[in-house]
Amino acid sequence: MNFDFSEEQKMLVQSLERSLAKSYTFEDYRSQIADKVSHVPENWNQLAELGVMAMPLPEAAGGFDGNNVDVMAVCTELGRRLVTEPYVSSAVVSAYIVEATGTVSDELLPQIATGEVQIAAGFYEPGERHDALASNTKATESDGTWKLSGRKCVVMGADSADKIIVSADAGGPSLFLVDPKADGVSLRSYQLLDGRGAADIILEGAEGTLLGEAGGAADIIEAAVDRGAAALTADTLGAMQESSALTQEYLRTRTQFGRPIGSFQVLAHRMVDLLVELEQVKSIAMEAAVEARNEDAETRKKSVSAAKAKVGAASRTFGQECIQMHGGIGMTDEYALGAYVKRMIVNETVYGDTDYHLNRFADL
Repeated sequence: MNFDFSEEQKMLVQSLERSLAKSYTFEDYRSQIADKVSHVPENWNQLAELGVMAMPLPEAAGGFDGNNVDVMAVCTELGRRLVTEPYVSSAVVSAYIVEATGTVSDELLPQIATGEVQIAAGFYEPGERHDALASNTKATESDGTWKLSGRKCVVMGADSADKIIVSADAGGPSLFLVDPKADGVSLRSYQLLDGRGAADIILEGAEGTLLGEAGGAADIIEAAVDRGAAALTADTLGAMQESSALTQEYLRTRTQFGRPIGSFQVLAHRMVDLLVELEQVKSIAMEAAVEARNEDAETRKKSVSAAKAKVGAASRTFGQECIQMHGGIGMTDEYALGAYVKRMIVNETVYGDTDYHLNRFADL
């Protein structure tokens, strides 16, 4: 199997890299964190102008009908650049739900493709850990109007979303589109460890638009979460690649006893071990990207869970080793490495952590 991107995908990555290198530096990231800002409209519009929002969407909706490897190429670069914009939650997870349910796809998909509308999707609830189908949020219908009551937690991108998709029990797992500014909807917004935005959503008789069929959204929810999980493994790959580059550069330039510390055998061997781990992560992340759209649910789940478990465990070891080889500077906020480690930690927990996916894989 060829684990390299195609020429077109390489051109996409190069275009994205050049654009972000000019407009989104580590200092810009640090400034956002200091100001507690997760979403910058200028950065969001820049991504939209590059076409990455439209990448996974169908051509009929103004998209490019790209495959998940295209999405992987984008997410890898976003991870390398520490971009905090909610690309995965809106363009990958929410867009898929809108497309799969079909209820408002003609209206919303073109707006997602151009970046005009940003959508967040909330599935998880307090006490239910990583089970996206376990919902205590209730939906009741009266005179053709659906009312929602419940709570969703750690909804990535909800702090800046124009619309929010939530799951609720309506005779079974169901999906509803909610206006975050509507009556009965309240948000507690905050920044995650790595600076990306999220919010807890409290629904108290909030009105929602049913997407698809009531009680029939279980398969769509699982498929959407798997696409999000696969995208985040690619994001982690990007963070690991940049951490590796920083560490190799440090080992070449930091001197001790009159020679670069990378010339000492024990550090050279540890770096080689990390590079081997990085190649394994790249391979399994590519498999997850390929299988994330597989119509065979069991094959999709196995591939995504294997990748999420492997990448989650590997990224923690990778981050710890990189910090150790840097010494004290690796722990400082002024140095980029710590930000990449935080990014990897957040990615490991979102859409199911390592333990959850390891158990899911074992049960399949």
